[in-house]
Formats: sequence, C-alpha cells, structure tokens
Amino acid sequence: MQDRLPECSEKIHHGRYTMTPDFSSELFALVSKAESIAITTHISSDGDGMVAAIALQELLRHQGGDSFIVTDGEDLARYSFLSENIKSVRFHSEMLFDLVIVLDCNSYDRLGERVKLVQDSKHRVVIDHHVVEHAPIEADLEAINSHFVSVGALLFHLFEEQIRALDPQAIKFIADCVYVTILNDTNNFGNANTTADVFELCRDLVNCGALPHLLNMAFLKNQSAQELQYVGQSLANIRLLEDGKILFLHSDLDMAHRLGFDPEQSMSVTRYVQGVPGLTAIAYFRELKPELWKVSLRSLKLDVQSLAADFGGGGHRKASGLTIKGSLADVQAEIHQALRKAIDRS
Repeated sequence: MQDRLPECSEKIHHGRYTMTPDFSSELFALVSKAESIAITTHISSDGDGMVAAIALQELLRHQGGDSFIVTDGEDLARYSFLSENIKSVRFHSEMLFDLVIVLDCNSYDRLGERVKLVQDSKHRVVIDHHVVEHAPIEADLEAINSHFVSVGALLFHLFEEQIRALDPQAIKFIADCVYVTILNDTNNFGNANTTADVFELCRDLVNCGALPHLLNMAFLKNQSAQELQYVGQSLANIRLLEDGKILFLHSDLDMAHRLGFDPEQSMSVTRYVQGVPGLTAIAYFRELKPELWKVSLRSLKLDVQSLAADFGGGGHRKASGLTIKGSLADVQAEIHQALRKAIDRS
C-alpha cells in the first residue's frame, strides 16, 4: 500500500504533505450538514482529477451526500465506460454551494473561472497530491500528499475503510476509477512515479474487482479515427532544439477544426514522444483559444514543476503544465529560453 500519513493530533504542515487529523470523519461531518455539495478539479481536467471526482461522487452518494461535479463544460462521455450516470453541471458565475471539494489542485491559479465557485462556498475541502503551490486555496479541511501517485490513490487511502464497507458493485466501481487515475498519472506505468507501492495498490484494486485489461482498453486505446489523425498531425510538427535535447510539438485550433475533433477528448500527445532517445525535456503546446496555449512539460532530468510555477502553472517535478498567451512563435521562444536556462543550471 501507499505510505501511510503520520498519526497526529493537530494539523500537519511538513514539507511534502499537509493533513487534517481524522480527515474522513471531519469530511463526512461537513457533508452531513451541507445542503448542496460541489466537486471540482483543475482547468483542462484529466483522467486523474475528473475520474477521482466520479469516484468521490459515488462514495458520497452512499454516505447520504448528493453532489454535482462542476465542470468547464468538457464532454464527460469519454468516461462513460465507468458510468453513464455522472451528475455534472457546467459552471456559471451565480452558482453557490455550501460545500466545495477540490480534487487534484491546491492553487486558485489552476481553477480558472471556478475560483468564484470555491471562494463563494461556505466550506472548502482540498484533496491533492501535488506540492503546495502559489496562491494556495484557503480550505477548512485538506489532505495534500505528494507521495501518492494520483489523487485517486490518495482518495482510496483516505476512505478505504468506508469504501470496503460498501456493496461489492460499489467497491468495484470505485476501484475501477482509482485504477484509471493511476493509468492516467503513470502514463500506463511508464513514468518514473511507478513504484512498488503503486503495484501493491493496483493489486488491492484488482482484488476489489478492477479488471486492468478492460480498463486499459477503455481508457487508453478507445481512440477515434479523428483523434488518431489529430495525434498524427501533432507529431508531424515535432521540432528538436538544443542539439536534440529539447523536443517541441504543437496542436493548434485550425488543426482541430479541420478534423472536426474536440482536443479535450484527447489523451496527452506527450505520451507518444517520451521514449525519444537523448531528450532532456519535452514541451507540447496545445491551443485552447486563439493565442492561448496550454503547455505540457515533461522531463526526467529537470524540475519542470518549478519552471511551470514561474509561469503560474504547476504539477509534478517531472510532469507539469502551464497556460500562456501569445503567438505560437512567441510562446515557444519563451519556453525555449526557460528550458535552456534550466539545462544550463542542471
């Protein structure tokens, strides 16, 4: 199993984790008093934050807490293999909830317009596995521990007792969700965060009913022809810089429009290039709106979390992201300069 959080009698703030004592009891106490509950995650949601939200919604339902997953309008059909009964709603500025639970994010800067959703709530809870970044969310209750491979894995740790007390079908559902969050954040067990603890947790999830071969197929291999074309044309944009140490690639809005493909439905294109030999860093630029780019950074040698934080982003030491405005040429030049400086310091 994952490393256990220390026993404690007061709130911990120590390097890589913060944890409120008796977290599950305190959370369920907040849930029992809340007339309205929202679950949300970071902008450009992924298979960790969003799928963990689906798992938590199921757990809260069994605990008597009715909740909505608040999104930016992304299509959740890609997760229909888990459930077609996800209760979700698109964010609007007039929303007001008694309790908002934020997953896979600890910074206001990574919430986008949903900052208002969180700030206007009566109570806030943060559950995350990233290092604490700038503009931290002010929470009534928090569990932040970067030892965990995914926020789904952290959820399983925090609520394992309650999960195992559910009926077998509900246990399997949550185990499926947690397994998918691990597939997402390990890049199908290909990233450096794949440890013995991760495999031990996956063993427990399989014992709970998760079927790895089916989840792998449904989450990672279920790609439309349009998505494969989108990936292929993105790969055709590869540029190598700094004598082959840096790899850039990009996907712009024109490409998505030509293919009739929604980029939000694509897995990260970076997973297709992480095996290129000789690389120090990868930067993938995806255009969200005209001249607004999401940049995904990957490196086994550099601390890209620190680099992303300099641009208002965040994530993990070896895999992080940020959002930046400007023409493709300008933003690539800016990221190139930052990566070159990081290489020189390493």
